[in-house]
Amino acid sequence: MQSLSRRHFTRTLLAGATATAATGYASTLTAGPHRTLVLGGGPAGGACALALKRARPGDAVVLVERDPTRLAPAPRSAFTAPRSAFTAPRAGITLDTLRDAGVEVMLDEATEIDWRAARLALFSGRSLAFDTLMLAPGTAPVPEDIPGLDAAAQHRWPAAWGSPRESARLSAALGALPDAGHVVLRLPADLSHPEAALGRALELAAWIDHHRPSARLSVLESAQASLAEAYEARAASQGIRARVDWHTARTGGRVLHLDAPNGMIETSGGVLQADVVNFVPPRSAGHIALIGGLADASGWCPCDAQGRSTLRDGAVILGDARADAVRTRQAALHSASVALENGARTGFGIA
Repeated sequence: MQSLSRRHFTRTLLAGATATAATGYASTLTAGPHRTLVLGGGPAGGACALALKRARPGDAVVLVERDPTRLAPAPRSAFTAPRSAFTAPRAGITLDTLRDAGVEVMLDEATEIDWRAARLALFSGRSLAFDTLMLAPGTAPVPEDIPGLDAAAQHRWPAAWGSPRESARLSAALGALPDAGHVVLRLPADLSHPEAALGRALELAAWIDHHRPSARLSVLESAQASLAEAYEARAASQGIRARVDWHTARTGGRVLHLDAPNGMIETSGGVLQADVVNFVPPRSAGHIALIGGLADASGWCPCDAQGRSTLRDGAVILGDARADAVRTRQAALHSASVALENGARTGFGIA
């Protein structure tokens, strides 16, 4: 990637910019004297794109996002509150807001970053030059070597982790739950989003409590440090009375084999028969971070406190993909604010 000069970077950054997320659909790409590409349309990427454009209206700011549903208005879940953990995080900015600000949105997927030539290759075959590149890669599921965990099982037992399509499938499955049915929530050992995982358990339990009081929830948690105690305290404070059986790594929470068509889960503590399964896999930084050389062996992007990559000079990482990130929506928004403030002040220290 070409060096990012202090002059170039400070021209496009707004100190103390308010972090907000962006939504919208593809529009016509406009040229500008300075082009900033922002990869990822989640909270951090949207916040960054909008703030940069407002800071320098004459410059081109392009937001690249592959999933059109992520840029659409947040749907209401059939069984949860609008701010459900089952839906992708959004901050309510509309397409009109983006258009009014002049942010361009391209519905495409980044496939390669040529750092030397400062160009981004897209799945559509297009190639974009950039002066500045900000990445909010988000996270992606990590494949697991569990017998029976194939594409069909993952479809039948969705993670619903930031995907509206999977959320709809999980919603439909819960809607068909028998009165005395059994719901299983599986949490991986490498739990990257503990607060979101705790919220998921609480949300499922609250739904059961309200809609199927005779049903039960089993949580399979293979991590050594359990969320069970935190769940009990939160559930008590929220008045959730659903029956919840919490299985940790020490008490049979590790998944050994799946038979999704027959609703069978073999665990280290025995076999469970489930009517609905919310199977959450481990996660790592998003695909573009991996192929762009921004992630280390852990699967996450090592960065300094301002979000500057320690592996690739000139790259700034926003949001959940950072190795030390607190993976909540608010923290993702804060990462954009910190990056903007530091960039306006120091140009990210790049000569």
